[in-house]
Amino acid sequence: MVNKEITDIKLQKNDRLYVPSKDELREERSVTLAGEVHRPGPYPYAYNMSIEDLILQGGGLLESASRAKIDVSRRIKNPMSTIQSDIQSETFTFNLENGLIISGDKRFTLLPFDIVTVRRSPGYEVQQNVFIRGEALFPGSYSKITRDERISSIVKRAGGLTSSAYIKGARLTRVMNADEKARVESSLKLAKTSAKDSIMVDSLDVGSTYYIGIDLEKAIANPGGDEDIVLRAGDIIDVPTYNGTVKISGAVMYPNAVTYVKGMSIGDYISNAGGYAFKAKKSRVFVVYMNGKVSKGLMSRIEPGCEIIVPQKPDREGASLGEILGITSSVVSTAAMVTTLIRQF
Repeated sequence: MVNKEITDIKLQKNDRLYVPSKDELREERSVTLAGEVHRPGPYPYAYNMSIEDLILQGGGLLESASRAKIDVSRRIKNPMSTIQSDIQSETFTFNLENGLIISGDKRFTLLPFDIVTVRRSPGYEVQQNVFIRGEALFPGSYSKITRDERISSIVKRAGGLTSSAYIKGARLTRVMNADEKARVESSLKLAKTSAKDSIMVDSLDVGSTYYIGIDLEKAIANPGGDEDIVLRAGDIIDVPTYNGTVKISGAVMYPNAVTYVKGMSIGDYISNAGGYAFKAKKSRVFVVYMNGKVSKGLMSRIEPGCEIIVPQKPDREGASLGEILGITSSVVSTAAMVTTLIRQF
């Protein structure tokens, strides 16, 4: 023993001598492939590995991949540094043609922990379809020609409307995107925590689609105007035939549908449904029109095909008048909040 260090050890029978390699004494080394490739993810690092090698391991490029921009980001490593650097990574950009690098350093090789990102080509677009149903000359699915294609353009491409079309009743159905769903769900969670009756909030079925109130007559008459809405993938334009009835539902004695008569008031139609039920909220009556628009109040106009809805006071045994009013306000506020969020898109 020299300086309390063992200089040598005499081996004995059945002793095992283990000599680790350098690779076993450091973290596992890999490179990452991301973006428009068939199999993105981490891959084991190999010495002298090229960008082309990694892309081949990842199954090659997708049809949407850009050959004009492939980025490589590299870790900053300086074990002898004594100060913090503002630089967080080193980046390189390359062009690719026929599977080979044609710009930058063609002898470029990857290092451990490099991230190779194949960007999506700005010139690649998947067809986005919208639908027109009902009283169009050629109803069906239509792929959008431009990003900002509008209602009037689709109606024109569909050959226009038939003579049986009830243009005032046309409406637009839109599928919620991920951002819209997240906003509505967050609003419902917030309302549930603040509402006195969370069961009533839970009963609100938002669904995955919503109606957008449109005026198809104005949209066709003034292409590109405010009423001529820009369409989104999955939008459905419904053009119905004339519906000469008015539906009365909700807190009435006998919910039904009656013939539309010009000049009749909301009160007259409710009388045709047997009048208000015991728990009807008369001050909250609203009308839903065929085109998706809504009007509130007893002075709302009545059109063929619309629906008059009379809300009902919440049924809660043992609740005081103040509690009932509080519950009602919470639910109405929630519905208004959800509607407001949806209409912003």
